[in-house]
Amino acid sequence: MGKAKFGLEGFQYAQVVDDTTTGTPKAIPGLSTAKMDITNEIQTIMADDGPYMTVSGGITELKLEIEMYDIPSTDRQELLGVKYEGGIEKYSKNITPPDVACVFRSPMEDGKFIWFGLLKGKFGLPGADLKTKSDKMDAATDSITGQFVARGTDEDMLYIGREDNEEFEKDAFLEMVFNGTAVPTP
Repeated sequence: MGKAKFGLEGFQYAQVVDDTTTGTPKAIPGLSTAKMDITNEIQTIMADDGPYMTVSGGITELKLEIEMYDIPSTDRQELLGVKYEGGIEKYSKNITPPDVACVFRSPMEDGKFIWFGLLKGKFGLPGADLKTKSDKMDAATDSITGQFVARGTDEDMLYIGREDNEEFEKDAFLEMVFNGTAVPTP
């Protein structure tokens, strides 16, 4: 029997250099939404004047769009490649976001989590969509979209771990994504 997912939390990231994560992963609180799109090219092969078989070209695109209530300047530096000096974020014409791996999780109705780990990608810079205050409190979010590719010789792109699977171990999952220890989560 399936379970429902209720919520979203626990965004963490670490830079990826030469297909290995570097440093200690960092958490950014305030994750509001996450939309992951996976494109798997499937083609029908024609023969004998009709459909003969279908073949898969594998994952051709993995994209993650997230919204957070705030991405602090220090995280913009490490996650997006923004220069930060003297309390000012500097957006250069030649900015190049670093490769990162990231993790987030969604609680299920039974209190267990589904974990999502994207292994190597770059996030684009956020714009700003602000508006004046009104009668209703409507806080603005920072929205960024990342394009992800395969990492390592296994060519893995995405890991999904479910705590309701008997063999699942959170620490092993986080090590697979981050090549080391991740930020502790509740």
